[in-house]
Amino acid sequence: MKVEEERPPPPEPEAEEAVARTPWGQRLRGWALQLLAPAVSLLIAAVIGVLVILVVQQSWGDVADVAGAMWSYGLFNRNSVAFILGRATPLIFAGLAVAIAFKAGLFNIGVEGQYAIGALCAGYVGYRLSAPTAVRLPLAILAGMAGGLLWAAVPALLKAYRGVHEVISTIMMTFVADAVLGSLLPGALEDPSQRGPTRDPASPTWLFALAIVAAAAYALTMRRTRFGFELGVLGTNPRAAEPSGIRGKATIIKVMLMSGAIAGLAGLQDVLAVDDRSTLDDIRGYGFIAIAIAVLGRNSGLGIVAAALLFSLLDQASSGIALHTEVPGEVTDVLPGAIIVTSVIAFELVRRMTARRQLREQHERA
Repeated sequence: MKVEEERPPPPEPEAEEAVARTPWGQRLRGWALQLLAPAVSLLIAAVIGVLVILVVQQSWGDVADVAGAMWSYGLFNRNSVAFILGRATPLIFAGLAVAIAFKAGLFNIGVEGQYAIGALCAGYVGYRLSAPTAVRLPLAILAGMAGGLLWAAVPALLKAYRGVHEVISTIMMTFVADAVLGSLLPGALEDPSQRGPTRDPASPTWLFALAIVAAAAYALTMRRTRFGFELGVLGTNPRAAEPSGIRGKATIIKVMLMSGAIAGLAGLQDVLAVDDRSTLDDIRGYGFIAIAIAVLGRNSGLGIVAAALLFSLLDQASSGIALHTEVPGEVTDVLPGAIIVTSVIAFELVRRMTARRQLREQHERA
């Protein structure tokens, strides 16, 4: 008779106990090193931007003009705050969608298509449903999440049961989403009157608040729950997942569906606050920027919010540069790329410094 072997119990998260025993001085040094990486990357990116402007424009005056435009348009223009928060909202949702997949060692590159389908579903429900706003709005949000979830289901199942790499399947699903929008919006789902639903003037504010809540929930889930611990194990050492009692296929499907549902929220900003309808250009590059945001934010909730606000600030500042300086727009596009590259290098250097410091402290205690 075949006897099934009992799986060993999952290992306890001893890392948290070790952190609790760490002296406060060592914790402060560790936090300082973590803050050093983004600070250095921003400084180096700024230097690279100055050098590029000098090479192209050959004038220190243009450097001063760019700095002044970024300062005034980025922080002190009366419309800047509303624009920055509104622009950051879809980036936070998209960054969280990418980050939760990253945590499990998965690469959801199809956030573009997932939020486009989510926007289509949210727009359809919001437009067609005759109900009070208190009923219609939550249903539109749920429809957006359902659209993103369903669009992520195909890559999830292909990955779990056929071993198809999620990068390929999610990218291909994005092309399919583009084709779906192109066929349905000018056809079966076209609005002849073009009136759309009534815009909610408070949408940018409460959507940003919803994004902050989502980031906080993500952070708590990753740090304080068994599910977050399982994602960490699956992402860092997949071979240890099954012996630890973690069901690999089920977790992969669960993570991809959650990533798609969160991605579906990224399209709400355009449907509910900008265009008042789903449009042919709902694929707006949020998903690809989200990869950079997740990397820069180190897959943490607070880091993703900060990175999204930074990219939104740079976007607003670039408008001021285009209006008030003679510097070509392509020059200002160097800054986001420089920030991404330098942050990856800086974080890797900090990781190595931290590892050496911990090894040295272990030798000293021994």
